[in-house]
Amino acid sequence: MASTPTGKTDIWSADAYGTKVAPFVATLTNKIVQWLDPQPQDEILDVGCGEGVLTARIASHVKRMVAVDASANMIDSFHQTYPTLDARVVDCQYLDKDTSLCTGTFDKVFSNAALHWILRDENTRANTIKGCFDALKPGGLLVSESGALGNVAEVHAAIIGALVHQGIPVDVARNASPWWFPSLEAMKNLVEGQGFRWLRGEVELRQTELTKGDGGGIEGWVRLFGANFLEILATPEQRDEAVKEVVEVLEGVGRRQHDGAFTVNYIRLRFVAQKQLA
Repeated sequence: MASTPTGKTDIWSADAYGTKVAPFVATLTNKIVQWLDPQPQDEILDVGCGEGVLTARIASHVKRMVAVDASANMIDSFHQTYPTLDARVVDCQYLDKDTSLCTGTFDKVFSNAALHWILRDENTRANTIKGCFDALKPGGLLVSESGALGNVAEVHAAIIGALVHQGIPVDVARNASPWWFPSLEAMKNLVEGQGFRWLRGEVELRQTELTKGDGGGIEGWVRLFGANFLEILATPEQRDEAVKEVVEVLEGVGRRQHDGAFTVNYIRLRFVAQKQLA
């Protein structure tokens, strides 16, 4: 695997993410795109763009779009699929340090299904939001959808339980989580703390049907999105055993009775905040 700009293992694969495990991330976006309200004159910065499916869809309706993501794997795939779009490898935990982007030139900063990863480290949360603020023109908007408090709680708890059964102390298992799922109030406080004016926000339960087939489903979901958890187990055999336990535990929770599809309880946090006019 490649490394991110900070030297961490790059777990991301455009094929695993966009085709096998989570194609719904780019497609279940009607409401947040409505809130973004892309206009022909807009210049937009997409924070945590992934492989660029949603970015490209929005880019066709605006003047300019710049996309950034910490995963070199994802940006490589982005360049191959959308060679005419501006996509860059940027560790968005330190977005405020990027002097080429944080120059007050964007009308909107957009982020979909990314901030709960980017904001995991409490020590760099303010850096990210400050970077979004500095990237915007006065009056510009920050528009985001990410995981809220309780997002995928059944999967989260099952993974921690499986690690504990493999001998990992519960506090170590809990701290291995790669996500920050805040309450609406916690996100509001973070955003307002960096100078934004909060315009609107909501939390919504969105039961989401997972993919089927090899590499997908709940097993594929756990192996990709839960990779940081699994990395703390010493051997591939332990990781396989933990994944097997998670899948078996969730079978009675997520399997839909009427058609056999598997669902996960996604809880989405959406908000719009404004950089006020000088």
